[in-house]
Amino acid sequence: MIENFLLYGQWVILILSILSLYLVSSVNHETRLNGYILTGISRFSGALVFIFVDLFAFVIANLIQTFIAFNGYYKNKKYK
Repeated sequence: MIENFLLYGQWVILILSILSLYLVSSVNHETRLNGYILTGISRFSGALVFIFVDLFAFVIANLIQTFIAFNGYYKNKKYK
């Protein structure tokens, strides 16, 4: 089961990451906010995958990126 999660989950996370980068680079404010949320979700998902393969430095890096993404959403939502 873990092997299937890692095999297919990595591709789902990659697609989410590419989509989130596309959304964050938008000039539309609401689209950019959605990109911040999707970035946080995809980075957190990446952290979960790295837990299963015992790459804890990458887990920490992904959790930091998750925090930055949600913090960016909060700061941009607050000023709108």
